[in-house]
This record gives sequence, C-alpha cells and structure tokens, in this order.
Amino acid sequence: MEDLRIELNREAGLSLVEQIVEAIGRSIGEGHLYAGARLPSWRDLSVQLGVARGTVRAAYERLIDRQLIVSRGAAGTFVAQPLPAARPTDASSLRSPLPDFYQHPFSNAPMVFQAGIPAQDVFPYKVWSRIAAGAARQAAMAPVSYPDPRGEPTLRSEIAAYLAVARGLICAPEQVIITSGYSGGLG
Repeated sequence: MEDLRIELNREAGLSLVEQIVEAIGRSIGEGHLYAGARLPSWRDLSVQLGVARGTVRAAYERLIDRQLIVSRGAAGTFVAQPLPAARPTDASSLRSPLPDFYQHPFSNAPMVFQAGIPAQDVFPYKVWSRIAAGAARQAAMAPVSYPDPRGEPTLRSEIAAYLAVARGLICAPEQVIITSGYSGGLG
C-alpha cells in the first residue's frame, strides 16, 4: 500500500473531496502511484487526513467515475490500469454505412416478432382508441401555455436531489437548467 501524501487546505475554494481527488489524480498522473497499487481504505485515509469517511468515499467514487481507480470489494481499492492509447485509423479503411443502408428496401408490412410491434391480429384497437382519446382530452383540459424554458420541474428536482447525493452539491431545482445539448446551454 502506497503512503499518500495529501495536504488539505480547509481555507481553499475547492471542497475537501475535490482536493483529495486532485491529489490522488496528480499522484497517479505523475507516476507516484502506479497501476495496481493498493490505496488506503476509506477509514484509514479519513483518519490520516482528519476528515469524515464519507468525504473520502465521495472522492474515491469520483476517481472511479474517472476510471483512475477500481474497487475490488473487500480486497480494497487499487489504481486502475491505464486505458490503451487510441490507435490511429487509416481514413481509407473506414467505410460509410450509407451505401449498405440503401441496398435493403423497406417493407410497410411488419414482420412477425418484430421488436416494438404488437401482433396486429390480436391488438385491442378499441381499448387503445379509448385510452388515447382520454389522454387527448386530459391534454386538451390542461392550461394552454408554453412549458417552463428551464425544463420539466420534476426532472429538475430529481437532478438536484441526485447531485446532492452523488456529488455533494447542494442546489435548488431552480438552479438546474435542462438543455437539448451544449449549444442550447450557450445561447
């Protein structure tokens, strides 16, 4: 087990979790911690640093998310093997899937046992029509207005709750904004 030299600055703008993540990540990047090296347990490192076990656990989970370390259950936590370097590919060896795509004509008739397509001969069309009509009536009775531009309120609440548990970020749903992609977040 490697002896970790981590110095925490409680006055720094970074959280203790981020400081631990950066220190271990830097040690791995600089080669002080080699692939396969066993890391201290949450308890041992929390005692060494004078922080709560949950703080070390959160840091380890972030390092696992970044694929820098791996947990092997009761055996402990270890520095992960480095990911293999991406091999350069020859552009001429890449083949576009579009020519093959157009060689197969589409048929309008569904195939038997096709995923997502119900059996046409036993499908309850009357029940389906009644349910669809009820859903359409409910939608018609809903107030007519634009949706919240920040995103669905329930989804924003769930994301805020997840961030509190998974990342230790305390934020209100009003601080979460859902976009359709990075370009939507820039505008």
